[in-house]
Formats: sequence, structure tokens, C-alpha cells
Amino acid sequence: MQNKVVVITGASQGLGKELSLQLAKLGAKIALVARSEKLLVEVKKEINDNGGTAEYFVCDVTDVDAINLTVSKIMDTFKTVDVLVNNAGVWTADYLEEKDKNLVEKTFMVNSVGPINFYKAVSPIFEKNKKGHFVFINSIWGLNLPETKDGLVYTATKWAMTGFANALKYKYGGTDIKLTSIFPGPFVSNIDKNAGDDFGDDESKEMKTSEVADAVIYALNATGKMQIGDIELKYTNWNS
Repeated sequence: MQNKVVVITGASQGLGKELSLQLAKLGAKIALVARSEKLLVEVKKEINDNGGTAEYFVCDVTDVDAINLTVSKIMDTFKTVDVLVNNAGVWTADYLEEKDKNLVEKTFMVNSVGPINFYKAVSPIFEKNKKGHFVFINSIWGLNLPETKDGLVYTATKWAMTGFANALKYKYGGTDIKLTSIFPGPFVSNIDKNAGDDFGDDESKEMKTSEVADAVIYALNATGKMQIGDIELKYTNWNS
């Protein structure tokens, strides 16, 4: 990952932050993307204080014009992009949607439409360079159908992302543009609390955020023409 330019959405906290910190330690140059400038400044400072290279870009992934402007700014700063990690995501549940009638659309915009628009903004760079790596941070709910209880819309947004990523595999088949989808089960995250919910999950069944980041880095470190496609992650006791 030395000197690779990595764009990470949702980089201000959670998995996005952890992945940014780990990749910066490996010598990657990190383009931090999120809505909160305050949190982005903190992540950039932590990376820079540890000898890494990072710049932040405030962007709402539901705004296609903001995405295109952000990618343009990233190119002005780093001159290229080697990896795009579509990590930004939000949680929703039936009872939350009853309180906020716009939440269904918002969840699709963040979890599905936003990653597609970021792909569209970055893909011309990869196609010109004839190489690159798209990473989609999905969810185990986008790979199989565990008992979702009241997360029906969330599940639908993740399946939409699965379908899009699978289509891209065919588009870029035979090229050096790689694509990886990560399907994590429960891991330590504030995605529920940020949405005003609380899963109340058994923490003994939750992966560490750093463990999920390790899996992403494993996929990114595949050498040459090696491509690691889909990675499903969960603790052995999750279904117990």
C-alpha cells in the first residue's frame, strides 16, 4: 500500500476511521471523506502526528454534485486515485421509519445510491490508468437473509449494493480493475446509536472494528492480478 492513494468514505469514525489509520501506517495516502469536518480534522491530525499522509474532504454522499466536486479536489491534491473504499452507511429500522417518513429514501441514498455515484466519479480515473480497486463495505444482510426482525429496508439497501457490485465484476472482468465486497456480521460500531437505535447485541458475538479493517487490508494487499472478491466475516458463535 506504500504511496497508494486511498479514498475512504465515512472516514470520520468507526470502520472508516480504523481503516484510515491502519492504511496510513502502511504508507498509503488517505483521502478522508465524511460530513463532519470536526471529526475529519481529528482523524487527519492523528494520521499526520504518526507520520502518515492524509487530507480531508467534507462531503455528503447523498449529493451527487458534492461527490463529483470532492473527487475533483482529491485529484487536485493527490493527482490520482488507486483505491476507493465505499464505506459510508446508515442504519434504519421499521419504528425509526415511522417517526421519519424520509428515512427510507435517505437510507437508500447513503447505502446504495451514494456508493454508485462515487463509483461513477472515480471509475474514469481507474479506466484511464487501466488499474484500480473498488471496495464495497456491505453487510452480511446483503449476502444472506438472517432473521431481520425490523431491518427490512436496511437489508434491501445492502442487497441493492450486492447486485451492483456483482454487475461490476462482469464489466471489469479481464481487466486489472479489481473489485472486493466485504460482508461483515455484527462488529463494534455506533451505526445503531447514530440512528437513534440500540441493537443491544451480545458483545461476545461482535467482531472488533480492527478485525474487519484487517480483512479489508488483506484484500487490498493481493498482488498482481490476484483479486479477492467476496469476504464474509462473522464470529463462529454468531448464529448460536
